[in-house]
Amino acid sequence: MSHNMWEIKGLSLELDLTDADTVERYENAFEEMADAEKLIPKDGKASERIRACCNLFKELFSKLFGADTSDKIFSEVPTSISAYEEIYYDFLSFAQAQFEADTKHRAERLAKYTPNRQQRRAKKK
Repeated sequence: MSHNMWEIKGLSLELDLTDADTVERYENAFEEMADAEKLIPKDGKASERIRACCNLFKELFSKLFGADTSDKIFSEVPTSISAYEEIYYDFLSFAQAQFEADTKHRAERLAKYTPNRQQRRAKKK
């Protein structure tokens, strides 16, 4: 399994967080989500706030993967903030793991071509 593939509800969704266009889409989607979250009323009916929060997650995934895919992700999921957050946190774990794997991979490749301090001193002698 590629570290660029998010597996959710029988779907394999590719998201390459080393690609500038993809990262820009990712950044924009999260910025729009943060802006929309500010518009959710803090008072009123709890049911309306829950639906509004669930819609934030649907919109986020719609912007990242497309509306049809977002619909598939949330199909048969009750309009429960807990259920939606579970999917959201699973996605965040996937993204974090990808960032960490890519950072580690780059550091390992760079270290291969960067001599350590002892080697540099030995060359100076």
